[in-house]
Amino acid sequence: MRIVAPIMPRNFEEASQIEVSKYDFADLIEWRADYLAKEDILAVAPAIFEKFTGREVIFTLRTKKEGGEICLTDEEYVSLLKEVQAIYQPDYVDFEYFSYKSQFDQMLEFSNLVLSYHNFEETPENLMEIFSELTSLTPRVVKIAVMPKNEQEVLDLMNYTRGFKTLNPEQDYVTMSMGKLGKISRLASDTIGSSWTFAAVDDVTAPGQITLPNMQKIREVLDED
Repeated sequence: MRIVAPIMPRNFEEASQIEVSKYDFADLIEWRADYLAKEDILAVAPAIFEKFTGREVIFTLRTKKEGGEICLTDEEYVSLLKEVQAIYQPDYVDFEYFSYKSQFDQMLEFSNLVLSYHNFEETPENLMEIFSELTSLTPRVVKIAVMPKNEQEVLDLMNYTRGFKTLNPEQDYVTMSMGKLGKISRLASDTIGSSWTFAAVDDVTAPGQITLPNMQKIREVLDED
């Protein structure tokens, strides 16, 4: 499994003070730019990309309707994604597909899209349809995060991931069942066909996230013969 560590500075000072060494065990860095005011994102971007030069970076604007910190119009959302892509060319750009579906045709030039769906309330009954629609668009990564209410819903998410990965071996999937109940899905990434797992350095960005040091230990144990 590849470990993603989010960073979420709230201003330029916090961005400039990030201790890069804390992220040594992470394979990818997710910049959660939604913790900034929208007018500050482009001003802070140089500090972020300079600090993590040579590292794979995911640029994410997680909006409030999908569990994030920012509210953006369709035009603001797409404009910020396009500007950051044009100037800094992050390795991955997260796009909240179902929240901004009407704008998807503007993203067709992107070859690095993480098409994402986040539901912090439930595991929806149409989960298979969500998998199918995102998979049909053949993005770089399909990302799905849902909240379980029981153990079966955790197993359903894991089973769907394994099934879709088996049928679409070239497609990268990143899936997680959130909260304490879903922690097992974060640990079983390789088994279920999920390419990444997310781990917290200072503050968690989703319920059930495991710390980076603990995730590194778990990975070492799982990798033992």
